Amino acid sequence: MSSAIVFFDAASLLGFTIAFILALVFRTDSPLISPSVRRVFAAAMALYILVGASNVLQHAGISDAYDRYEDFFEILFLPALAWVASAVYLNHQIDIQRRLARSMSAQNDLLVSIVDTVPGGVIVVDPAGGISFSNQGAERILGLQSDAFGSIHLTPSWTLRDPLSGKAVTLSDLVSKGEIVRRPYIAEWPGRQSTSLTLSATPMQGADGAPGGSVIAFEDVSRR
Repeated sequence: MSSAIVFFDAASLLGFTIAFILALVFRTDSPLISPSVRRVFAAAMALYILVGASNVLQHAGISDAYDRYEDFFEILFLPALAWVASAVYLNHQIDIQRRLARSMSAQNDLLVSIVDTVPGGVIVVDPAGGISFSNQGAERILGLQSDAFGSIHLTPSWTLRDPLSGKAVTLSDLVSKGEIVRRPYIAEWPGRQSTSLTLSATPMQGADGAPGGSVIAFEDVSRR
């Protein structure tokens, strides 16, 4: 029985020694295997190597000096492996989120690039009437600008007016209708010539089904 223990512990000792060496020298760019994961895994392998070496020495009749420490080594071995497994899983989830964020960023950049090719203006208006997005056409026609934080504000101030009733209309008025609006409007600036627009406002819905603002597209037709 002792010879069998010596043989199998010697075989496992060799395998875990190889794993220990590989954990120390292995290099990878994978975010799943961080230096801390590699070090803790190497420490777990070292603990098992000590257990195997102790059994080999004891059952081969060479020495039992390390037998008193085996329980401590074995107690630490499993938690170390559990930490490595949890760390690799957590790193895997973080890597998925990073890939998803990069993909969403690339899609957003592509969408903005496509919308900027539209010759007319396109703006996204929140339920309160604030502009959260504008393409280059909208910035050119209405003089929209972004502040340092990327929030859109109006520079200079302008007013939409219904050419039939002469009534001033705000962006929040268009959003509050909650329906598709397609009609001409006049954009007026203080002390500046007005601009005739053909405007289309389409309501959006949030993830919960509540009103999420409107997408407003318009074109400058004052020169037609």
